[in-house]
Amino acid sequence: MNSLDNKNIKFFNKIIDGKIYKIATGGIGHVQSIRDIEVLNKYIDMVNTTINGNFISIEEDPDVSSGYDVAFITPNGVEVMDEDVANVIEIIPLQEFKEILIGWRDFLLTPPLDGSRV
Repeated sequence: MNSLDNKNIKFFNKIIDGKIYKIATGGIGHVQSIRDIEVLNKYIDMVNTTINGNFISIEEDPDVSSGYDVAFITPNGVEVMDEDVANVIEIIPLQEFKEILIGWRDFLLTPPLDGSRV
């Protein structure tokens, strides 16, 4: 069972007023708000580099924040911060975060595309 299954994350298309919206359930608001494929690929690369023991990318810029949450890649996982950016409220293991990013990216690339009209 992968991380998407473990966290009961589901991806689906929602049609509102004839427009497609890509949606995710399962508590991944942080990742769901990232819709730029280049940004997702950058984060996937950063996580891979960190998993492989090279911390240069997170030493330069560990920020993987989104429109909803502030989060940073660390050697121990992705630390999601509270709204004051004072306390860690969740640590997502790196492999799990990578699987979530890849799943979301692949779903965004699957037709019908986000924002398209039906």
